[in-house]
Amino acid sequence: MFVVTTGCFGMAYWQWTRALDGSLLSWGYSFQWPLFGFAALALWVREVRTELKALRGESVDSEEPPLVSPFDRGAPPPLETVAVSSAQTTDEPDDAQDAYNHYLAWLAADPEHRPNEYPGNTP
Repeated sequence: MFVVTTGCFGMAYWQWTRALDGSLLSWGYSFQWPLFGFAALALWVREVRTELKALRGESVDSEEPPLVSPFDRGAPPPLETVAVSSAQTTDEPDDAQDAYNHYLAWLAADPEHRPNEYPGNTP
């Protein structure tokens, strides 16, 4: 930890000297390197505290609940339990849907044709 922190502050000093010579990019790096050094120090302190807790026999588990990925929320509900709107349950014919299904069937039957060659298109 001492080597990493010292190295980060050394890099900050080096970038500071370059920034004073007129390098605009080095200004950002001269402030960024100390942040890396402080991050290394903070992680080291956290690990030392965790190790000391373990040596004293205290629980090292976090009291916070674990983070849950949105992908880990379980499987979607079965299709039978999904609510269907009343517009989807009518038995009335839907001309637009029938035309679109015919278009999709034509595309599936003739994969070498382009969609703009569909005979149902009006120029």
